[in-house]
Amino acid sequence: MGMLIYDALVIARAVQECDATESCLTLGVPTMGFTSEIFHAHAERYTELARNTRPRSFETAPQFFETLGFPSASMLDVSDYEGADITADLNDPNMADKVSGQFDLIYDSGTLEHVFDMPTALRNLTKLTRIGGVVIHATPSNGFLDHGFWQVSPDLYKSYYTQAGFEVLTAALFVLSRPPYAMSAADNMYRAHGRKYVVEMASEAILVFAAKKRREVASVDIKLQDYYENMHGGAASEMAVNFFLPFGEVPQYSDLNPQIRQRQEPGILNRLKSVVMRR
Repeated sequence: MGMLIYDALVIARAVQECDATESCLTLGVPTMGFTSEIFHAHAERYTELARNTRPRSFETAPQFFETLGFPSASMLDVSDYEGADITADLNDPNMADKVSGQFDLIYDSGTLEHVFDMPTALRNLTKLTRIGGVVIHATPSNGFLDHGFWQVSPDLYKSYYTQAGFEVLTAALFVLSRPPYAMSAADNMYRAHGRKYVVEMASEAILVFAAKKRREVASVDIKLQDYYENMHGGAASEMAVNFFLPFGEVPQYSDLNPQIRQRQEPGILNRLKSVVMRR
C-alpha cells in the first residue's frame, strides 16, 4: 500500500521524538496518496506539526522525508523491481546483519502483512533501528481479507515493541469510511467494547503505530497476549502511549445505528437486502 495522509501526519509527529534525523528507511517504495498541499493543510491544524514542518512541496516519499529534515531516504525491498536501493528478505533471520548501519526512522507503509515470517521481520526491524530511533507501521487491521498474509491487531505491535525495549508512541486505527476518521487503539478495543463495536466502528481500518527504541534487548520471548498472561499468572507489560492525533469526526456508536453502517459502506449487504426485498 502507499502512504496515506494519516500515516504522514503520524510520521511528522513521531519524527519529533527521534534523537536524530540522519537516516531513514522505508519498507518497499511507498506511493503517495495525497499531495504536498493536502499534507500541509492538514499539518497546520496541529500546533505541534505546524511549527516543525518545512513548507516545501514534494511528490515522492524521499522528498517527503526531506521535508521532515532527513537528508535522504533509503528503500528496502525483496528486489529492485520498484527502485529500492537495498534488496533484502525480511524473512531471513540474518537480514539485519547484511544491511549496513542502523536508522533513525523506519517506515512500513504496508509491507509486513505480506511477509510470511512476521516475528523474524519484527526482530530484523528492531536490529535496524538505532537507539533513539522510531519505527512506524501502517498495517491492515480489519477488512482486508486476502490482501496479505496477516491483518494485525494493535496488541501485536504493542506487546512486541514493549518487550523489545521500545516506548510505544502511538497506536491508532485509521478507519477508511467516507469521510475517514482516526480512533485511539491505546486500549484493547475488543476487551473494552466487544466484537460488534469493532465490526461497526472499524470495519475497514489501518493500524498506524509508532514506537521509539530506548534500549537494546537480547531477545524477546512472547508466548501469549497480556490478557492471557495475566490469566495464567504472568506479568503484563505497560501499554501507555505518548500521543494520539485525532482525525475526522468519529461517529457515535449504536448497535442499531443505520448511519454508521451507511458510512462504513457495506455495499454487498445493501445489495443482498434489496434482493431479499424484491423476493
